[in-house]
Amino acid sequence: MKTIKLLAAAALCVSFSSLGSAEDAVKNEDYFKTSAVTVTSEETVRDLTEKDLFPVPLRLGQKVAGAAIVNGGVQAWNVINSGKPDANLSSSYASAIPGFSFNWANYSGWKKKEVVYTYTVTNLMQVDVIKIKYAVSFFYNGQNLTSAHKQPTDPLSTLAQREPVTGHYITNFTVRPLAMNIKWGWKFSLNVRMSDPMNVATSDDPVAMLQSDLNYIVSTPFSTNGAMWTYAVDGLGTFKDLTVRDQDRTAQIGALTQVETPAVAWN
Repeated sequence: MKTIKLLAAAALCVSFSSLGSAEDAVKNEDYFKTSAVTVTSEETVRDLTEKDLFPVPLRLGQKVAGAAIVNGGVQAWNVINSGKPDANLSSSYASAIPGFSFNWANYSGWKKKEVVYTYTVTNLMQVDVIKIKYAVSFFYNGQNLTSAHKQPTDPLSTLAQREPVTGHYITNFTVRPLAMNIKWGWKFSLNVRMSDPMNVATSDDPVAMLQSDLNYIVSTPFSTNGAMWTYAVDGLGTFKDLTVRDQDRTAQIGALTQVETPAVAWN
């Protein structure tokens, strides 16, 4: 399990939470000041079971160039709106597949990787005013074991790709809330935006890669703060949390210095 702890010296946050009552919270200014933000994660990998459903590509079948990888799902969706799960989560997913006529029946050996994160905001009164547990998961490692000359027999045969498809792809990339505990006055929202799929290997044996940006907002009646978590996954099962890396790179950027402009004398 990984743990990241960020200390914020008397940082004023954006929301109300409840101690015993709203009146108590308003009287104590420490209630709205952040003492610590903690992020923990736990990763699991397992084979798929009968309970795991494969999503149907959302777009119409169309010709796709060889080795092209497309997103068969959606580009962006909401996960949590003002402390409540979004109503459309069941149909919100992304995939990196070789065309919209991708035939799941030809692929086997899929595995599921899931990383569960717990995000906690603690105020100066040592009250956990926000505690969110969410899961990032995806299917990977599917292999096409059908013969290159076998003719498709499924109802989408007219749309099926005639050339044998090789490579490692991603399907059913989802972000879903598992548990939420938000104190009175505090608000939390989370949404996902996907990058376009990429091939990080060769055209003969592609490996799909997806990058997701999770934008979150923490708010109170006094202020609103937000940031982003960035994750990258590929068809081989690699999961990378790019958030810390990006923060380190930003910290390495030195302060900007103002260039002095020589005075210009006008005659």
